[in-house]
Amino acid sequence: MDVAKDDEMEFSSDESDLEQEDDTGFEGVSRKASQWSQSSINRSLNSTGIHNLPPELIFEILGYINVKTLMSVVRFVSRYFSDLLNSPEFWEMRLAGCLTCPDDLDGLKVSNSELQQMHLVGLPQAVYEMESAKSLQHNSSVKKYTMSTNHYGDVHCIKILSNPAKQIAVSGSRDKTICVYDLDCIDSQEKCIINTNTDHNGWIWTLDQEDGQSSKIASGSWDSYIHFYDIGRGGLEKISDLSVHSAILCTRFEKNCLLYGTYSKFVAGYDTRSGNVAFKLKNHTKPVLSVAASPNYIWSSGEDNALVCHDRRMNKLFKRMRMERISSSIKFIEPYLWVAGYDGFIKCFNQDMKTLKKYDTGHRQPIMDMSHNMGATVTACKDGVVKLFSPNISPVLWNSFTLDNSASCVDYKDGTLMVGCCASSVLFWKNVNLE
Repeated sequence: MDVAKDDEMEFSSDESDLEQEDDTGFEGVSRKASQWSQSSINRSLNSTGIHNLPPELIFEILGYINVKTLMSVVRFVSRYFSDLLNSPEFWEMRLAGCLTCPDDLDGLKVSNSELQQMHLVGLPQAVYEMESAKSLQHNSSVKKYTMSTNHYGDVHCIKILSNPAKQIAVSGSRDKTICVYDLDCIDSQEKCIINTNTDHNGWIWTLDQEDGQSSKIASGSWDSYIHFYDIGRGGLEKISDLSVHSAILCTRFEKNCLLYGTYSKFVAGYDTRSGNVAFKLKNHTKPVLSVAASPNYIWSSGEDNALVCHDRRMNKLFKRMRMERISSSIKFIEPYLWVAGYDGFIKCFNQDMKTLKKYDTGHRQPIMDMSHNMGATVTACKDGVVKLFSPNISPVLWNSFTLDNSASCVDYKDGTLMVGCCASSVLFWKNVNLE
């Protein structure tokens, strides 16, 4: 039986499992508003004021206030609001509002597993990220910024960094340079580009930031070197480097461990504390294009059309799947593995590589890169179209952006969409009304 038929059978056979799981997720959450006064807040309403209003009306009023204001101001107004904003029921209802589009007849579904993970991460944070991303669907309030003079070669990798002090982004190009952007000054191109680094002697293929609020980033290049930097207000400060003896095509920077995939067909793990390569995995027959990881597994995809899962606990190959076309980008966000490829589809897997969903993005040319987090799923296509989807297991298109050239890489974080192009330019979209 050929690969395409195998994939079709696998996807169709698991569809019933997915529907059963989804039906138990957000079903009935809209009824919680009417049950709130009986089950969630036991407070006397004898006093006058806003506390006398029905809970449903208070929910409606608070729905017009952004998450940051709710958590930093409103929550401290009174014990009533503190109890309200610390309750999961309020945030589940607001999350249901994030995942409902008036134009969608079927609505959006969130699985039980996804909802449980949102509880672990924090429902207010999940709501904030989704509302920030969904704000990019309103074209009238979205502004586009073009940085066209920083690179003179195709841009292959970009990253919006997690930085509590300010919003910073980086890009790497075939011109062997890394550019650093201060997104707080995005209205002025001269002030926005705060540093240009030329440490590498080859095309730069990958950039990643260490997990958490770390200021460390890693860059991988065709020159067979990985450079480690500390990102500060003044740009990049080099910490160390690693010679790999092969071109570096992808990275995944975990806490104290950098995973990297190479042109020489192997995936390796580098311990940043000891300075030693902890392991090498050679599960591919062609160059490795993307790598993702969880505490228990390491996934990789390559030009051999293979999607490989390595069990970290047993230190052995767990599963190898032959895909119909190349998987260009794989991301793991609890509880699922997300895969985008040259076939124009997004596929969702359990950690044990059981296929849950196959979604047609509408792209008719290869997807070159995908960004996926709790806020949104974004795809960048060779046809010059970037698409913004809801991040749940049944994604719905929120918006699409058409470029003048092919899109090679994409990233999204905190209401900012960043795209690298094959015409040496870096593009940003931000909602000017987003606080």
